[in-house]
Amino acid sequence: MELSLEQLQAFTSVVECGSFSAAARKLGKAQSSISGLINNLEIDTGFDLFDRSTKIPTLTPEGLALLNDVKAVMKSHRNLKSRIDNLLDKVESEISLAYDNLAIPEGLMMGIAAEFEQAFPMTSLMLLEASHKRAYQLIEQGKVNLAVAISQDDYPEQFAFRGICHVHYCTVAGAKHPLARLESVTPQDLAQYRHLRITDTQTGFRRFDSDLSTNIWYTNAPASILEMIRQGLGWAEMPLHAVQSHMINGSIVKLPTSHQAVSYPHCVDLIWPTEGAMGRCLQWLLQRITQKAAALEQRPAI
Repeated sequence: MELSLEQLQAFTSVVECGSFSAAARKLGKAQSSISGLINNLEIDTGFDLFDRSTKIPTLTPEGLALLNDVKAVMKSHRNLKSRIDNLLDKVESEISLAYDNLAIPEGLMMGIAAEFEQAFPMTSLMLLEASHKRAYQLIEQGKVNLAVAISQDDYPEQFAFRGICHVHYCTVAGAKHPLARLESVTPQDLAQYRHLRITDTQTGFRRFDSDLSTNIWYTNAPASILEMIRQGLGWAEMPLHAVQSHMINGSIVKLPTSHQAVSYPHCVDLIWPTEGAMGRCLQWLLQRITQKAAALEQRPAI
């Protein structure tokens, strides 16, 4: 038994439109053509699909039993056609993006993801949260097509990059932390208390000559460092967009540091490999992230 797509399309159109004539108008065919396709489908299946005893054709129990399967076949056919069209139009079947949500707000990335779904509904999207230097590592390992992260001093020749905005950092602590009670916080004050830092699984522990404290805790999860700050476990240098809501509700405060009176900027970069073809999805993401990130230049007044 061979069932044609044209027969299945006629069947679903009659169901959706409620009549043979309406289905014919929808498909741009003669009503006799639709009737012929349905008749042939009934011959091929061996049973009636519609009860024609009433003015409006209604599905028989057999027709109702087939309906969902026929719809699934038609959907698979549409998906196949879309996939072929995408390949011809250089639309990637899948694309991966790593981002540091301390470099760019989570809400901004989710908004871009929602727009991406509308623009490329057949493309699989992988979003990976990548703290500290993890985004660079994923690009180097060839595991993602694009990364959004705090800028570093230089990049290997095989990578292209674009500065897209600045993210402003400040020194913060929990509202009940001893540092929060000081009118002015000096580097010596900070040295007396634990410093909370973001890292990644590959970088791990790291220290610098400029460290203000010898007592440092690390985490690779931005949500964890925010909770540690709220719990009073230490102080941290954090982007304003990540702590703004906590500062508004009073659980986290900006410390009045004597050595840094205002928030300080870090450049945020888009990074991608120079080798390999750049399809429409990657081009779209590069353009849209650049446009959306421009809003971050409107520095919060805190």
